[in-house]
Amino acid sequence: MLFRDLPDGSWLAVSQPMHALVSGQMIRAWGAKGFALPDPFEEIATACAQHDIAWMGWEAAPTLDAATGRPTQFRQVGAASHAPMWAEGVRRAIASWGPWVGLLVSRHGTRIYGAYQDRHRVSAADADAAEAYQTEQAALRAQLMAALGITEAQMETAAALVAVTDALSLAACGGIATLGWSGMAPLAGGGEVPLKLEEGDGIMTVSPWPFATAEVRLSWTARRFRPEARWTDVEAMRRDYAAAPVERIAAQLVAG
Repeated sequence: MLFRDLPDGSWLAVSQPMHALVSGQMIRAWGAKGFALPDPFEEIATACAQHDIAWMGWEAAPTLDAATGRPTQFRQVGAASHAPMWAEGVRRAIASWGPWVGLLVSRHGTRIYGAYQDRHRVSAADADAAEAYQTEQAALRAQLMAALGITEAQMETAAALVAVTDALSLAACGGIATLGWSGMAPLAGGGEVPLKLEEGDGIMTVSPWPFATAEVRLSWTARRFRPEARWTDVEAMRRDYAAAPVERIAAQLVAG
């Protein structure tokens, strides 16, 4: 779950699977000249749109952050809880969509644990869980790549597309600061280029422009809460969260 605080003090809560759906919208518009867009496209697009499958159970019964009185933001969930969820998400992805999607969901988890080591090693239990995920998933990915007959370089190019659309979607939905660096996009000839997303007057700009169309329209849903919405009881929070009004949000991406 991620949040966007609004100027009037109210706030929006966006589920992880919903934010991932926005990643899927982005990848289906991807493909400006010079940017990588490898095969198999449908599996890569599915992985982008479903990369947070691990969070579906948690979103149905979110935990309470006693420090804020809100549901726990996704960054505050430790690896002791998070890593087993990711491993189960990989299993579900393989069973539901096949080895390519499972491979990319697995790799995305290892990117997260590698990039945000401090966040996932705040306790011995978190560190152990993160290390166990990395070890187990590396072995699983080797098996999946062998079965698919692909190289690590092919996997990494596809995984980079999952990662960059994830970063851009987090920025668009409000999960990270929308100014500054927003992810690394893979290039058709090899290598990567940093993308920057900026926001103003309801329009978001991305530079350099990685999409095949002149603009990209995004749509997602969020639950809106009053400024004073805070809880001390987890069950009350879950009831109120489930009953909160659902609002459709739209955004437009254009070239910076």
